[in-house]
Amino acid sequence: MKRIPLILFWILTATLVCSAQTTFYYPHVADGVQSGGTSWKTTIFLTNPAASGTASGTITFTQENSTVGGAGSAFNLSFTDQAGAPAGSGNVIPFSIPGGQTRKYVSAGNTAYAGGFATVTTTAGTVSGTALFSEFGPSGRLIGEAGVPSVPAVAKQVIFVDTAGGFNIGVAYANPGPSAAAVTLSLINASGVSVLPTVGQNLGPGNHSASFTSGIFPTAAQLTGTMQISSTTPLAAIALRFDPTFTVFTTLPPVTLASLINPAMEWLQQRAWLTPLTSVARLLGAFQWRLG
Repeated sequence: MKRIPLILFWILTATLVCSAQTTFYYPHVADGVQSGGTSWKTTIFLTNPAASGTASGTITFTQENSTVGGAGSAFNLSFTDQAGAPAGSGNVIPFSIPGGQTRKYVSAGNTAYAGGFATVTTTAGTVSGTALFSEFGPSGRLIGEAGVPSVPAVAKQVIFVDTAGGFNIGVAYANPGPSAAAVTLSLINASGVSVLPTVGQNLGPGNHSASFTSGIFPTAAQLTGTMQISSTTPLAAIALRFDPTFTVFTTLPPVTLASLINPAMEWLQQRAWLTPLTSVARLLGAFQWRLG
Protein backbone atom coordinates (compact mmCIF):
# COMPACT_ATOMS: atom_id res chain seq x y z
CA MET A 1 0.00 0.00 0.00
CA LYS A 2 2.89 2.36 0.70
CA ARG A 3 3.84 2.22 -2.97
CA ILE A 4 0.53 3.60 -4.20
CA PRO A 5 1.15 7.24 -3.08
CA LEU A 6 4.62 7.10 -4.63
CA ILE A 7 3.23 5.81 -7.95
CA LEU A 8 0.55 8.52 -7.94
CA PHE A 9 3.22 11.13 -7.22
CA TRP A 10 5.30 10.08 -10.23
CA ILE A 11 2.23 9.97 -12.50
CA LEU A 12 1.31 13.51 -11.41
CA THR A 13 4.89 14.69 -11.92
CA ALA A 14 5.00 13.14 -15.40
CA THR A 15 1.67 14.78 -16.22
CA LEU A 16 2.95 18.21 -15.22
CA VAL A 17 6.19 17.78 -17.16
CA CYS A 18 4.45 16.61 -20.32
CA SER A 19 1.87 19.40 -20.10
CA ALA A 20 4.57 22.03 -19.63
CA GLN A 21 6.82 21.34 -22.61
CA THR A 22 6.86 19.31 -25.80
CA THR A 23 9.70 18.67 -28.22
CA PHE A 24 9.40 17.21 -31.72
CA TYR A 25 11.51 17.22 -34.87
CA TYR A 26 11.54 17.74 -38.61
CA PRO A 27 14.24 15.21 -39.57
CA HIS A 28 15.17 16.97 -42.78
CA VAL A 29 15.24 20.61 -43.86
CA ALA A 30 16.26 21.28 -47.48
CA ASP A 31 17.15 24.77 -48.62
CA GLY A 32 19.09 26.35 -51.46
CA VAL A 33 20.18 26.01 -55.06
CA GLN A 34 21.88 22.87 -56.39
CA SER A 35 24.56 22.81 -59.09
CA GLY A 36 22.08 22.18 -61.94
CA GLY A 37 19.95 25.18 -60.99
CA THR A 38 17.27 23.20 -59.16
CA SER A 39 16.36 24.79 -55.84
CA TRP A 40 14.60 23.67 -52.66
CA LYS A 41 12.54 25.42 -50.03
CA THR A 42 11.14 24.08 -46.77
CA THR A 43 7.85 25.37 -45.35
CA ILE A 44 7.00 24.72 -41.71
CA PHE A 45 3.44 24.89 -40.41
CA LEU A 46 2.63 25.02 -36.70
CA THR A 47 -0.82 25.14 -35.11
CA ASN A 48 -2.22 25.46 -31.62
CA PRO A 49 -5.67 23.82 -31.75
CA ALA A 50 -6.37 24.53 -28.07
CA ALA A 51 -9.59 26.42 -27.36
CA SER A 52 -7.70 29.00 -25.31
CA GLY A 53 -4.24 29.87 -24.08
CA THR A 54 -1.09 30.88 -25.94
CA ALA A 55 1.72 28.46 -26.74
CA SER A 56 5.21 29.84 -27.22
CA GLY A 57 8.44 28.19 -28.22
CA THR A 58 11.25 28.03 -30.73
CA ILE A 59 12.24 26.30 -33.96
CA THR A 60 15.98 25.64 -33.95
CA PHE A 61 17.80 24.62 -37.14
CA THR A 62 20.93 22.46 -37.12
CA GLN A 63 23.15 21.88 -40.18
CA GLU A 64 24.69 18.59 -41.22
CA ASN A 65 28.41 18.03 -40.62
CA SER A 66 30.03 15.69 -43.16
CA THR A 67 32.90 14.87 -40.78
CA VAL A 68 32.58 11.28 -39.50
CA GLY A 69 31.49 11.48 -35.90
CA GLY A 70 31.42 15.28 -36.02
CA ALA A 71 28.81 17.42 -34.32
CA GLY A 72 26.22 19.47 -36.17
CA SER A 73 26.39 23.25 -36.29
CA ALA A 74 23.96 26.17 -36.39
CA PHE A 75 21.96 26.16 -39.65
CA ASN A 76 21.49 29.86 -40.37
CA LEU A 77 18.54 30.30 -42.72
CA SER A 78 16.28 33.12 -43.88
CA PHE A 79 12.55 32.57 -43.30
CA THR A 80 9.42 34.63 -43.87
CA ASP A 81 6.10 34.15 -42.08
CA GLN A 82 2.55 33.90 -43.44
CA ALA A 83 2.45 37.69 -43.87
CA GLY A 84 5.74 37.76 -45.79
CA ALA A 85 7.67 39.36 -42.92
CA PRO A 86 11.13 38.10 -41.85
CA ALA A 87 10.90 35.41 -39.18
CA GLY A 88 13.61 34.83 -36.59
CA SER A 89 17.33 35.34 -36.97
CA GLY A 90 20.34 33.09 -37.25
CA ASN A 91 19.20 29.50 -36.71
CA VAL A 92 16.24 30.19 -34.40
CA ILE A 93 12.62 31.21 -35.03
CA PRO A 94 10.73 32.15 -31.85
CA PHE A 95 6.94 31.82 -32.02
CA SER A 96 3.83 32.62 -30.01
CA ILE A 97 0.56 31.00 -31.11
CA PRO A 98 -2.77 31.81 -29.41
CA GLY A 99 -5.33 29.03 -29.20
CA GLY A 100 -6.92 28.19 -32.56
CA GLN A 101 -4.26 29.98 -34.60
CA THR A 102 -1.61 28.80 -37.08
CA ARG A 103 1.84 29.94 -38.17
CA LYS A 104 3.67 29.41 -41.47
CA TYR A 105 7.41 29.83 -42.11
CA VAL A 106 8.97 29.55 -45.60
CA SER A 107 12.73 29.34 -46.24
CA ALA A 108 14.26 31.61 -48.89
CA GLY A 109 16.04 28.88 -50.89
CA ASN A 110 18.31 31.41 -52.62
CA THR A 111 21.76 30.40 -51.36
CA ALA A 112 23.90 27.31 -52.02
CA TYR A 113 22.07 24.10 -51.15
CA ALA A 114 22.46 22.75 -47.62
CA GLY A 115 20.60 20.26 -45.46
CA GLY A 116 19.92 19.76 -41.80
CA PHE A 117 17.06 19.28 -39.36
CA ALA A 118 14.77 21.31 -37.09
CA THR A 119 13.89 20.98 -33.42
CA VAL A 120 10.58 22.43 -32.19
CA THR A 121 10.27 23.07 -28.46
CA THR A 122 6.98 24.46 -27.13
CA THR A 123 5.46 25.34 -23.78
CA ALA A 124 2.24 23.50 -24.59
CA GLY A 125 1.67 19.93 -25.69
CA THR A 126 -1.22 21.03 -27.90
CA VAL A 127 1.12 22.46 -30.56
CA SER A 128 1.69 20.25 -33.59
CA GLY A 129 2.85 20.75 -37.14
CA THR A 130 4.02 19.50 -40.48
CA ALA A 131 6.48 20.62 -43.13
CA LEU A 132 6.51 20.89 -46.91
CA PHE A 133 9.42 20.20 -49.27
CA SER A 134 9.17 22.21 -52.49
CA GLU A 135 11.44 21.66 -55.51
CA PHE A 136 11.78 24.33 -58.20
CA GLY A 137 13.31 24.13 -61.67
CA PRO A 138 15.97 26.57 -62.94
CA SER A 139 13.20 28.86 -64.21
CA GLY A 140 11.62 29.03 -60.75
CA ARG A 141 8.65 26.82 -61.67
CA LEU A 142 7.45 24.40 -59.00
CA ILE A 143 8.16 20.85 -60.20
CA GLY A 144 7.63 18.75 -57.07
CA GLU A 145 6.26 18.96 -53.55
CA ALA A 146 5.58 16.64 -50.60
CA GLY A 147 4.32 17.00 -47.05
CA VAL A 148 6.65 15.83 -44.27
CA PRO A 149 5.29 15.04 -40.79
CA SER A 150 6.95 16.05 -37.55
CA VAL A 151 8.26 13.07 -35.59
CA PRO A 152 9.66 12.11 -32.18
CA ALA A 153 13.15 10.69 -31.78
CA VAL A 154 13.25 6.91 -31.27
CA ALA A 155 15.98 4.28 -31.16
CA LYS A 156 14.41 1.66 -33.45
CA GLN A 157 12.34 2.32 -36.55
CA VAL A 158 11.92 1.22 -40.15
CA ILE A 159 11.30 2.97 -43.46
CA PHE A 160 9.62 1.32 -46.40
CA VAL A 161 11.80 0.62 -49.42
CA ASP A 162 10.30 0.14 -52.89
CA THR A 163 12.85 0.51 -55.67
CA ALA A 164 11.10 -1.52 -58.38
CA GLY A 165 11.07 0.18 -61.78
CA GLY A 166 14.07 2.37 -61.06
CA PHE A 167 12.60 4.27 -58.11
CA ASN A 168 14.94 5.35 -55.32
CA ILE A 169 14.49 5.98 -51.62
CA GLY A 170 16.07 9.00 -49.96
CA VAL A 171 16.38 8.72 -46.19
CA ALA A 172 17.36 11.36 -43.66
CA TYR A 173 17.86 10.97 -39.94
CA ALA A 174 19.09 13.30 -37.22
CA ASN A 175 20.70 12.75 -33.84
CA PRO A 176 19.31 15.55 -31.65
CA GLY A 177 20.97 14.21 -28.50
CA PRO A 178 24.16 15.36 -26.75
CA SER A 179 26.11 12.14 -27.38
CA ALA A 180 27.20 10.27 -30.49
CA ALA A 181 24.94 7.56 -31.93
CA ALA A 182 26.10 4.19 -33.21
CA VAL A 183 23.66 3.57 -36.08
CA THR A 184 23.01 0.19 -37.71
CA LEU A 185 21.16 -0.04 -41.06
CA SER A 186 19.67 -3.32 -42.30
CA LEU A 187 18.02 -3.90 -45.69
CA ILE A 188 15.14 -6.40 -45.42
CA ASN A 189 13.12 -7.86 -48.32
CA ALA A 190 9.37 -8.49 -48.39
CA SER A 191 9.90 -11.97 -46.89
CA GLY A 192 11.64 -10.51 -43.86
CA VAL A 193 15.10 -11.68 -44.92
CA SER A 194 18.19 -9.47 -44.68
CA VAL A 195 19.57 -9.25 -48.23
CA LEU A 196 22.99 -7.71 -47.50
CA PRO A 197 25.32 -7.27 -44.52
CA THR A 198 24.33 -4.47 -42.17
CA VAL A 199 25.93 -1.04 -42.52
CA GLY A 200 27.20 0.85 -39.47
CA GLN A 201 27.60 4.58 -39.00
CA ASN A 202 28.80 6.85 -36.21
CA LEU A 203 26.58 9.93 -36.13
CA GLY A 204 27.86 12.74 -33.92
CA PRO A 205 25.74 14.73 -31.46
CA GLY A 206 23.42 17.17 -33.15
CA ASN A 207 24.38 15.80 -36.53
CA HIS A 208 22.30 14.77 -39.52
CA SER A 209 22.67 12.31 -42.40
CA ALA A 210 20.86 12.25 -45.75
CA SER A 211 21.46 9.73 -48.54
CA PHE A 212 19.77 7.27 -50.88
CA THR A 213 19.37 3.62 -50.02
CA SER A 214 21.10 2.86 -53.33
CA GLY A 215 24.14 4.68 -51.95
CA ILE A 216 24.01 2.94 -48.59
CA PHE A 217 23.58 -0.49 -50.25
CA PRO A 218 25.10 0.01 -53.75
CA THR A 219 25.00 -3.70 -54.68
CA ALA A 220 21.34 -4.22 -53.74
CA ALA A 221 18.93 -5.39 -56.42
CA GLN A 222 15.54 -3.73 -56.86
CA LEU A 223 13.24 -4.84 -54.05
CA THR A 224 10.22 -4.13 -51.92
CA GLY A 225 10.76 -4.26 -48.18
CA THR A 226 12.17 -2.10 -45.40
CA MET A 227 15.36 -0.58 -44.11
CA GLN A 228 15.67 -0.97 -40.36
CA ILE A 229 17.34 1.86 -38.44
CA SER A 230 18.69 0.97 -35.00
CA SER A 231 20.65 3.39 -32.86
CA THR A 232 22.18 3.63 -29.40
CA THR A 233 20.70 7.14 -29.19
CA PRO A 234 17.17 8.08 -30.34
CA LEU A 235 17.00 9.42 -33.91
CA ALA A 236 14.41 11.39 -35.86
CA ALA A 237 13.94 9.98 -39.39
CA ILE A 238 12.03 10.49 -42.63
CA ALA A 239 12.17 9.02 -46.15
CA LEU A 240 11.15 10.14 -49.64
CA ARG A 241 10.48 7.89 -52.65
CA PHE A 242 11.75 9.41 -55.91
CA ASP A 243 10.79 8.41 -59.44
CA PRO A 244 13.62 7.56 -61.90
CA THR A 245 13.85 11.22 -63.01
CA PHE A 246 14.22 12.46 -59.41
CA THR A 247 11.57 15.12 -60.02
CA VAL A 248 8.49 13.34 -58.65
CA PHE A 249 8.59 12.26 -55.01
CA THR A 250 6.38 11.36 -52.08
CA THR A 251 6.83 10.99 -48.35
CA LEU A 252 7.45 7.65 -46.63
CA PRO A 253 7.11 8.27 -42.87
CA PRO A 254 8.95 5.78 -40.63
CA VAL A 255 7.14 3.14 -38.59
CA THR A 256 7.90 2.86 -34.88
CA LEU A 257 6.29 1.49 -31.74
CA ALA A 258 4.83 4.95 -31.26
CA SER A 259 2.31 4.05 -33.98
CA LEU A 260 0.67 1.79 -31.40
CA ILE A 261 0.25 4.72 -29.00
CA ASN A 262 -0.79 7.49 -31.40
CA PRO A 263 -4.40 6.28 -32.03
CA ALA A 264 -5.04 6.34 -28.28
CA MET A 265 -3.43 9.80 -28.10
CA GLU A 266 -5.81 11.14 -30.74
CA TRP A 267 -8.83 9.67 -28.92
CA LEU A 268 -7.74 11.23 -25.62
CA GLN A 269 -6.99 14.64 -27.14
CA GLN A 270 -10.59 14.88 -28.36
CA ARG A 271 -11.79 14.68 -24.75
CA ALA A 272 -10.58 17.65 -22.72
CA TRP A 273 -11.65 16.11 -19.41
CA LEU A 274 -9.07 13.36 -19.96
CA THR A 275 -6.13 15.78 -20.29
CA PRO A 276 -4.13 14.13 -17.46
CA LEU A 277 -4.32 10.76 -19.23
CA THR A 278 -3.24 12.42 -22.48
CA SER A 279 -0.10 13.68 -20.78
CA VAL A 280 0.68 10.23 -19.39
CA ALA A 281 0.20 8.71 -22.86
CA ARG A 282 2.54 11.33 -24.30
CA LEU A 283 5.13 10.35 -21.71
CA LEU A 284 4.77 6.71 -22.75
CA GLY A 285 5.27 7.78 -26.35
CA ALA A 286 8.46 9.58 -25.39
CA PHE A 287 9.83 6.48 -23.72
CA GLN A 288 8.52 3.90 -26.23
CA TRP A 289 11.95 3.58 -27.86
CA ARG A 290 13.10 1.68 -24.78
CA LEU A 291 10.64 -1.07 -25.70
CA GLY A 292 11.97 -1.41 -29.25
